[in-house]
Amino acid sequence: MNLRRPYHYSGKISANVANLSTLQPLLRASGNQNALTGAVKLDWEGAGQGVTASQPSSSKSTQKAFGVAPWKNSGNLKLELQKGRYGNLQSLQANVEASYSPEKLDVPTIFFATSNMDFHAIAHAEGEKLEIDKIELNQVVTAQPRKGGRSGARAEPAVPQGRINYAYGYISIPFVWRNLGTSAPVVPSSGKVAAIMQSENLDLKKVFDDLGFDAKTSGVVNAKLDADGTIGDVNARLDLQIHDLRSEYWPKMEPATFTLNAQTVHDQLVFSGKLEQTRLQPIEINASMPLDIPKIVAARTLPDDTPITAKAHVPRTSVNFVRQFVPELAQLDGELGMDVDVTGTIGHPVLSGAGDMTVNVARFTDATIPSVGGFNARITFRDNEVTLDRFGGDVAGGPFTMSGRVTFPKLIAPTVDLRFRAQSVLVARNDTLTVRADADVAITGPFAAGKVSGNVALTNSKFLKNIDLIPIGLPGRPAPQAPAERPELFSLPAPPLRDWKFDVAIKTKDPVLIRGNLATGEATTDLKLTGTGLRPALQGVVQMEDVEATLPFSRLNVTRGLLTFTQDDPMNPRVDLQGTSVIRDYTVRVYVYGTLLSPEAVFTSEPPLAQEEIISLIATGATRRELSTGNVLAGRAAMLLVQQLYRKIVKKGEPTESNTVFNKLDLDLGTVDPRTGQQQATVRFKINDNLVLTGDVGVHGSFRGKVKYLIRFR
Repeated sequence: MNLRRPYHYSGKISANVANLSTLQPLLRASGNQNALTGAVKLDWEGAGQGVTASQPSSSKSTQKAFGVAPWKNSGNLKLELQKGRYGNLQSLQANVEASYSPEKLDVPTIFFATSNMDFHAIAHAEGEKLEIDKIELNQVVTAQPRKGGRSGARAEPAVPQGRINYAYGYISIPFVWRNLGTSAPVVPSSGKVAAIMQSENLDLKKVFDDLGFDAKTSGVVNAKLDADGTIGDVNARLDLQIHDLRSEYWPKMEPATFTLNAQTVHDQLVFSGKLEQTRLQPIEINASMPLDIPKIVAARTLPDDTPITAKAHVPRTSVNFVRQFVPELAQLDGELGMDVDVTGTIGHPVLSGAGDMTVNVARFTDATIPSVGGFNARITFRDNEVTLDRFGGDVAGGPFTMSGRVTFPKLIAPTVDLRFRAQSVLVARNDTLTVRADADVAITGPFAAGKVSGNVALTNSKFLKNIDLIPIGLPGRPAPQAPAERPELFSLPAPPLRDWKFDVAIKTKDPVLIRGNLATGEATTDLKLTGTGLRPALQGVVQMEDVEATLPFSRLNVTRGLLTFTQDDPMNPRVDLQGTSVIRDYTVRVYVYGTLLSPEAVFTSEPPLAQEEIISLIATGATRRELSTGNVLAGRAAMLLVQQLYRKIVKKGEPTESNTVFNKLDLDLGTVDPRTGQQQATVRFKINDNLVLTGDVGVHGSFRGKVKYLIRFR
């Protein structure tokens, strides 16, 4: 290479990588986790000059003196790839041969292939045009598997039958090869265009699979494109039809047919589309707009002052077709229809028309999901706004409404200003939990980065949970299993919702009632939902008030109960719970701390006992020393069984009470009388916190009664 302008050079590069997987650490270092294998060979040889034009200068005389040098490079290139793999792309092959000179570009071989598809073409650029000819797209056709014979032999697997040409064509566009690197236009607007492309029965799913896309969409494509004229005045027509259109996201969806016809004449684009399905009236859209290709290329986008005329028509049809997209819907009754006209420009669209929708009833297969009824909506399109004139219904008896508008400062950049209000709508319902809420939530900002803010107030909510201490009538029931996965807060990874921001306060209008056979009380919340759709966060406090928990042989009064949610780990709140229980002559205090997934507990008592003795006292109503004598453990189990039968038969379905007879009565069987050394049964009945009646019955029928008065010192 000559180090002076215009940097004349000549060179040769040859590379042969037998195994591309050796380069995989480079991908990993850049954050790319795709698999990479195969063998690649590259050969290039060329000569020319590195700079073809002078440096920009404000002096016209300088520019005139230096002039503009033409393209002066020539060379040959050959690229081969065998047995390649990148990500989901398998069995990759490539073969490209090219030569270039100042006068022309010649690419006699362009070949790319996967295991089930290959692409062929040749390219030639000379004079004022670039031609891509002999374009072919072939797909592998698999033979149908042979069925087993009468002997019951297994069917033979499907085998490749051959390759069938599904797409072919020819393209010629204006391209001045010798103008590369100069200030002269490479693609002149007066250059001629010619194109013929046709595809017949192209399997859409095969194309996506072969290209490594998990599109989960299938269908058969037929398309034809004819074009002629110049870049500045293209005359072209495209006819596209996709039939048997399906999606794996909606397995119950009936096959659909989509048809698109587009034509450009004298810089004007006109197109019409139609979507047809057996459960849906045909949806039609028609539009026209100027197509100034040079202007679009220069701006690299559609200019805001581009006029547009469009019309969308949805005939009145039953909303029952939605069930094929939402299989959880068991019943859906209603109808919808819409007519919309769009005029104006891309930068300032003018809308007109209206749409309405009614849902008489919507019920789900899951009975815990509340039903929706009486829904009625009317949307009007005016100027650059879409206004919700009427939008409301009720969810399980709780009314809700939405008002506001969506503004289109640009046709492709809407701005949202909506407000959602609800009164005692049913949010969740199952055997354990019933939650209703009032809501006043605003949705504002650009649709690509909206903000959700407002207040949600829980009301008329209840938590009901009955726990069997002894699962009577359910022999062999397995022990409860720990959650298989760590609970996670919801996430919305798909745009645009992933970039939305949340600022919603969640509080209790009425305390959430806690009811069950083992606990009663109330809970209040002071939470805030923040973060984004991709990474939402929950922070705040849930406080339990007046909670009484029924232990097997006592009651625990929760004097302090807090769950503190933090942004860094919203589904694993910090626990702060303190409670007191009086068990016989002992006062036990419990302190639970840590996190919900990893709690820690500390037990203290008066009179003092070891931690192990306190746990035994809470679980069985007796210390470990007492359990080691006689049949005390059997007596504890018998008392627990009687309590369970009482709750199942006499108090079935009723919440626990703090003053039941079982909370005052205590029975011990098999204790040892310290006076005689014989076994006895002891009954204690607590009149109040100070007076206790005690009766002992010996094995020979002897009875002794006592009145105990307790004096507690702090």
